[in-house]
Amino acid sequence: MERLRNNEEMRTWKDHIVLQYKYTAGVAGDRFLQLLKQGKIQASVCKVCGKSFVPPKIFCKDCFVQLDEWKDVPEDSAYVYSFTSGNKEARDAIVLVKFDGFEGGLIGKFKPSASQKPEIGMKVRPVFKPRDDRKGELSDIAYFEKSNL
Repeated sequence: MERLRNNEEMRTWKDHIVLQYKYTAGVAGDRFLQLLKQGKIQASVCKVCGKSFVPPKIFCKDCFVQLDEWKDVPEDSAYVYSFTSGNKEARDAIVLVKFDGFEGGLIGKFKPSASQKPEIGMKVRPVFKPRDDRKGELSDIAYFEKSNL
């Protein structure tokens, strides 16, 4: 039986593979992105179980029914669920934002102030890029900041 004694005996191939692909957002995702371009966040709603999803889904993950109802996500419902930062000052903080009463969440940048760093449970609000700079992408939300609501 043949057996490798160390990693150097393994066969390797050193090169790179150029990967080009397009990812379609799908029906629900496309509508969600177009709403972001307008400065709005909406969720898809299940008629059977009543759950709402952000980002929206086309089918309920629990009931398996098609979701064709939508509702606005209240601005005062966003909070920091988790975060990470590249330094102690939290200047490069990335937050996972969830919304009260909604399944799922969004990942984005957090804009700290001189005295405010992200905290779990902190109420935040999305700040959109200027209307002319929006492209219908998740990055149309420039950052999240602490909410005063």
